[in-house]
Amino acid sequence: MSEHADSALTVEEAYQQDNDKNLAFLKPHFEEEKFPTVQIAGYIGSLILTFAAYFLVMNHVLPAVMLLAVILVLAGLQAALQLGVFMHLKESRGMAWQLIPLYLVFLIALGMVGMSIWIMLFKSGVS
Repeated sequence: MSEHADSALTVEEAYQQDNDKNLAFLKPHFEEEKFPTVQIAGYIGSLILTFAAYFLVMNHVLPAVMLLAVILVLAGLQAALQLGVFMHLKESRGMAWQLIPLYLVFLIALGMVGMSIWIMLFKSGVS
């Protein structure tokens, strides 16, 4: 009888430990930092990428097709920088919780861009 009571107690303890681990996992993990060096570096990186795109467009440095490709690469780099530094993509509850809304945002943006191109190409009978 005491063996059964001991095993029930260990099951309850294990259950409580699992709950404590889950609660600790869900709590945001913010590292205390005296000076926001990462955010300042991210801001400067964003400015550099923006000014690089502006310089390339305003000075007609590359042919149009190549310029579009470079601008898209710079935009992708800036989006990754913004997500990593300012949106804290790697922090808190884990990647799975943040990837689902991120995929949804990309799906909505792709739909908006696709429908805009569709309307511009075919004009949908609207003049």
